[in-house]
Amino acid sequence: MRYLLILLLIPVLAAACGEAENTPTPANGGPTPVSVIATPIPEPTVTPIPQAATVNGQPIYLNDYQNEVARFEAGVASLGRDLSQEGDYRQRVLDALIDKTLILQAAAAAGITLTDVEVQAAYDQAVAERGGQAQFDAWLAANLYTADQFRAELRDGILTAAVQSQIADAVPNDVEQVHARHILVATIEETNLVLADLGAGADFATLAVERSLDQSSRINGGDLGWFPPTGLTVKEVADAAFSLQPGETSGVVQSQLGYHIVQTLERGLHPLSPAARAFLQQQALDAWRADLRAKAAVEMFVP
Repeated sequence: MRYLLILLLIPVLAAACGEAENTPTPANGGPTPVSVIATPIPEPTVTPIPQAATVNGQPIYLNDYQNEVARFEAGVASLGRDLSQEGDYRQRVLDALIDKTLILQAAAAAGITLTDVEVQAAYDQAVAERGGQAQFDAWLAANLYTADQFRAELRDGILTAAVQSQIADAVPNDVEQVHARHILVATIEETNLVLADLGAGADFATLAVERSLDQSSRINGGDLGWFPPTGLTVKEVADAAFSLQPGETSGVVQSQLGYHIVQTLERGLHPLSPAARAFLQQQALDAWRADLRAKAAVEMFVP
């Protein structure tokens, strides 16, 4: 349209120039020529791409969010579940995209990069694991991916795993731990009886076998093994154990499970068990992600 308007103006400009040549100048008493000025043509307005959210200024595009919602819905349907039972799944999908964006930003800040060759190698492996290109193409279609979209997902997944590995690997193998045991009973009266028996010289392990309600530890005399400060699901027991010196026994320790008597046997630097280290690594990752989210500038534009 702009070029058409310019072409339409050319005869007007030419006519104006010709008239100026044939018209007497003001010095000869003729009229002053009129200048013809082309009206400026505005640049076309660029329509912004709709966004679902921004994370530290980086957009999450509405189309990407809608694709993830569609994948979630398809996944639920494939499992035979009712979407009405999934709660506010759209918000969960958006939260997952926000967390993913934050983690990728952290990976970039840490200098973690990935080449196209590495991404293609992962892509080829995925194709092979699906049994070949035809089967893989069918899987892509069923999961609402194009090949390029899946490559992007692979890249994001590898970068996410790399930066999270750095956080998890920072958890040391040897940490301050205690070796403790406990007896769990249902009432305060039973607790007082156990404490009285211990005070009279009864064996802790024997009382645990006879009276403890904790089926997982009673067979071992109430032994909980070695654990770090956050290594037990019952925080009150862990706190009590770490408040004691080796050989000391607690008073009444109440938790949601009932009433405990805790005895610390040993304490000091000790290697983490694989399960305990995995637990601490997950705690470290959860805390790291929560910190990223707390410090982020997030705007959401979809409900």
